[in-house]
Amino acid sequence: MKRRYTSFLIVVLLPFTIVFNGCEESKSGGSGAIDLGRGEPNIVESVLAISVHEDRPDGITDTFSAEVNDQVFLWMLWENIGDAHTVEVSWFSPEDDLDDPPFWSEERTISSTTGEKITWFYIDAPERGLRGNQFATGEWFVEIFLDGLFERSHLFYVE
Repeated sequence: MKRRYTSFLIVVLLPFTIVFNGCEESKSGGSGAIDLGRGEPNIVESVLAISVHEDRPDGITDTFSAEVNDQVFLWMLWENIGDAHTVEVSWFSPEDDLDDPPFWSEERTISSTTGEKITWFYIDAPERGLRGNQFATGEWFVEIFLDGLFERSHLFYVE
């Protein structure tokens, strides 16, 4: 009798189990978290813009026009900035390979008596022969480092 009951359960419950649980493929995803050191310098906000006006980003965007825009600005608001820190920004063109040096790289030393600092960097469109100063079209990116450590990057497009 036990054998019939076990067989009955397998025959009846197995299809329900498969239907409700499905034939799942392996799942992907995940998460992570880390505590920042108290008082560690970090970026509160950073944006790309068409200009900076009165220390604020003007025309925040991630898409620029090769025919209209002759500069791209990166604006950043920092917190917990005290003594001297070195900010390095490297811009990469779609015309370059990933192993090539940046299109433009610049660094500057910053400090603050209030703990907060606004900085901005920009690149000018290069001379492109008869077309004048124009950015190469495609996907660009810019990387931000603080004291040699990667902070963040931004992708942007030039159409």
